[in-house]
Amino acid sequence: MIEKGERALQAAKDHLSKSDADFASSKAYYAVFHLMQAILLTKGLTFSKHAGVISGFSEHFIKSGIFPSEFGGIIQKLRKDRELGDYGYQMRVSLEEAGENVEVASQVLEQLKARLQLFMRGE
Repeated sequence: MIEKGERALQAAKDHLSKSDADFASSKAYYAVFHLMQAILLTKGLTFSKHAGVISGFSEHFIKSGIFPSEFGGIIQKLRKDRELGDYGYQMRVSLEEAGENVEVASQVLEQLKARLQLFMRGE
């Protein structure tokens, strides 16, 4: 899942470099999504829907203070822009928003990876 998240982030950067804002935003979301799934597994939790993953992550890792409360808003924005990028026909994600999505996804991904390494070491 870590590798998948890293690949998704690289794909987001590649799409952004080609001015493909919709797909860049979609992949930025998936970069974070895969790491959230990995972190949920540290508690033996799996969910079949995106909403379940986000809700479970929020309940077990944001509300408990393991990750900052700002993550909730960031994840919701990434999800909204992913849905717009994947399914929107009349509206699109702007290139500026896509750049912000990729940057914030990169920052969140690093924090998630660092915490996941601590969990894997039993800390």
